Amino acid sequence: MIVKNIKTSKKDREIDDEVVGVAHDQTFWDKEAHAKPKSKPTSIRFSTRTIERAKFFAKIHGERGYQSWIKKIVEERVATEYELYRRLKREVV
Repeated sequence: MIVKNIKTSKKDREIDDEVVGVAHDQTFWDKEAHAKPKSKPTSIRFSTRTIERAKFFAKIHGERGYQSWIKKIVEERVATEYELYRRLKREVV
């Protein structure tokens, strides 16, 4: 394979030739892996007023959009609540 404006060493070409040579040999490949999403997306309905406010704050905080900002806020809040829960649980036990 020739790529313009890129210098390759003899060692690079040898490696490329070896990789191309074994590419079709199935013994060099792992079994096919399937990825499953951890969770399904969930939708939450907000009032128009809440969405307008979220858009305003998303702009202030430099987020791409209000949905990204809301996701970030909810994830932070859940993490905080969970940490508080863990601390309280440790104190009780």
